[in-house]
Order: sequence, then structure tokens, then C-alpha cells
Amino acid sequence: MDAARDMDAWARRWRTPMLRFAQLHIQPREEAEDAVQEALMALVAQLASGELAAGASAGEALKPYLFGILKHKITDRLRHRYRHTARTESMDDEAFEAELFDARGHWLDGAAPTRWHCPESTLANEQFFAVVDACIHRLPAKAARVFSMKELLDCDADEVCATLGLSKTDYWQCMSRARKQLQVCLTQRWFEGDRT
Repeated sequence: MDAARDMDAWARRWRTPMLRFAQLHIQPREEAEDAVQEALMALVAQLASGELAAGASAGEALKPYLFGILKHKITDRLRHRYRHTARTESMDDEAFEAELFDARGHWLDGAAPTRWHCPESTLANEQFFAVVDACIHRLPAKAARVFSMKELLDCDADEVCATLGLSKTDYWQCMSRARKQLQVCLTQRWFEGDRT
């Protein structure tokens, strides 16, 4: 196959998952589409220059490579976006606490984390990842950005803080809240919920 046909096949196969991943981090959709397009074009450029190893350009071996390029494109866009506008969106502590705890600080019915059974077997299920994705999209915007940069883009804490203009305290608070909310969401929508 020549590079043009390879590119067409890769674009058809990976564009939708790449776009979904990009949209988690970048809005509006057009900007996420641009990041995906840039990642695909970077791949073509590397193929043309011979930088890409022969084995990496075949089948499933391409996916981690392509998503790696996309992660860098997303991170670059986030750095550019937040470099000049260091937003300090505040999460409403009282609203967060009211979703999970009563006035005495006890868990509300159905909000307390429960023990998860057989997480290894669950991880293999595509439906589980769809629920995880939905739960991440339900997080407040700031917490979702911080969590996804750390856990999905593999940025370290200093990079997340620098990119989003956060203090370390704010970063850790966002991570803690995101993890708690994800645990509650997954408990309600997957581990105890109806998955049919």
C-alpha cells in the first residue's frame, strides 16, 4: 500500500476514537478535529521522511503511536490556551459536599463508596470504559481537565499546574474531588447499577 491509501485507512479506523479523546480535553469540536488532523498529518510526515519504523506502521501497533502524537498535540494546545488566561474557576465546595454528605458529614444514601468486585475482569469490558468516559464527562469542567491531563495525557502535577495556572493545593483538591466523584459515579452506574 502506498502512503495515501495507508493514511485513508488509518483515518477511517482511528479518527472517531481519536476525536472522542480529543473532545474530552479541547472544545469546541472544531479545535478537537484540528488536533486529530494535525496528528494524522504528523504521521504522514514521519512516514514520508522515513522516521517511522517499518513495524510501527502496521495494524494495531500504530494505535499507541498515533494516540501518542495526539496527546502531544492536545497538550500543546492546552498550554497555548492557558498560558495567557490562567483561569481560576472555583469549585463550589458546598455544592460538592451536598451531593455526597448530609449536614452531619455522613454519606448520603447511595453516595457512599462500596467495595468493587473483580475489577480486573471488568476492565476488559468495553461497556465499562463507556461508563468511565460518561462519568469523566459529568465532572465539573475544571476537575475533568485536571484529572484527564494527569491520568489520560500522563502529564505530571507540575505540568498540569503550569498549563492550567493552578496552585498545587488547587491541583490536589481537583484530583481528590474528581476521584471521589468518579468512584461514586462508577459505583452507581456500573458496580451497583443496571448494565443491560
